[in-house]
Amino acid sequence: MPRFQYEAITYTGATVNNTLEADSKAELIAQLRQMGYWPTQVVEEGEALETKAKQLFSFGTKKIKSAEVEFFTYQLAALVNAHVPLPRALEVTLEQIANPELNRVISQVKYDVEHGATFNAALEQHPKVFSELYVNMVKAGEAGGVLGEVLERLAEFAERQRVLRNQVVSALFYPAILFGLMVTAVIVLMILVIPKFTDMFLEFNAELPLPTQVLIAVSDAFANFWWLGLLAISVIATVLRQYLRTETGKILFDRIKLRIPLVGPVISTFAIVRFTRTMATLLENGVRMLPALQVVKDTIGNKVYSNAITEAEREVEQGSTLSRELGQNKDFPTLVTHMIAVGEESGEPVTMLSKLSDYYDMEIRKSLERLTSSISPLVILIMGLLIGFIAVAMILPIFEAQQALSG
Repeated sequence: MPRFQYEAITYTGATVNNTLEADSKAELIAQLRQMGYWPTQVVEEGEALETKAKQLFSFGTKKIKSAEVEFFTYQLAALVNAHVPLPRALEVTLEQIANPELNRVISQVKYDVEHGATFNAALEQHPKVFSELYVNMVKAGEAGGVLGEVLERLAEFAERQRVLRNQVVSALFYPAILFGLMVTAVIVLMILVIPKFTDMFLEFNAELPLPTQVLIAVSDAFANFWWLGLLAISVIATVLRQYLRTETGKILFDRIKLRIPLVGPVISTFAIVRFTRTMATLLENGVRMLPALQVVKDTIGNKVYSNAITEAEREVEQGSTLSRELGQNKDFPTLVTHMIAVGEESGEPVTMLSKLSDYYDMEIRKSLERLTSSISPLVILIMGLLIGFIAVAMILPIFEAQQALSG
């Protein structure tokens, strides 16, 4: 009987590594499940050394991209809507998955479903791949008998979120390149070019203009104490990273991001789009208001808005309305709270939330256009001022020396 090495997670969340004999991998997985373990890796002993060698000569496990989960969801939705049984649909999608890590996860999900688990319970065992939003919507779809439609909406939702993220990245890409070029140009001038001019100026034995003195002092600091600057940046970055891991640090950082000129409105609008679209999607698929708020606050992507929703959730649980509680928070625009109020009064909150998400989608596009058209000239202006200052500081002593000689 072959012996297998396995890695599994217990019901307490601890990781267990051990070996066990079984007729096959499937039988071993069944034994582990009976023991209350969730296997994450099962390898026959003869294959274990080969697996370790692959891990040593690889750059780690290939990450699962959101676009791959989106494609899987689209495929599964099409099969389920065509009345293909779920285990068979999962088997078909497995053949289309190129990422070995995602293939392993879906194989595990398929096995759990085949052995009596609900689809949402099987997905819930892989929180790094399937978000709480994803699991809750699948749960609602299974309960309502509309799993195919829910999967289709999930895929569309993921696609919209991906397109929105890509638009943000694209809008900031060109300004980021300009900023990088500016920093590179200044560093090259400070370390390589200016020191040569400095030696020439020292031969004049004349008092240098103030701009030149400042430039030479900064250049000397770059050349002689660059390591101190890197050390200071590393220490500050480490301390800042540790602080931003705390709850207070996360809230402060997210609050600062919302206050940044030009960028803040984009971040705020992005959070509102995620809130309205996620709420509309959840409510439309049968999730109740309070569970929907619990999911949304963890998927909105900004602690300021998450905390506001948490406070609103407490009051809604006590009998208040969502529009009234959000209306007391200055971070939510009046349009949002008024539209939600109209939806509550008319009994159509999904319609109002969907219209809000579409409206703010257009606002994000406009904001991104304004951001791109504003940041690029600003970076060019700063670059021009810096290079201009360096040029003036270099030319000014030469100009004064020529005047002194001609006089």
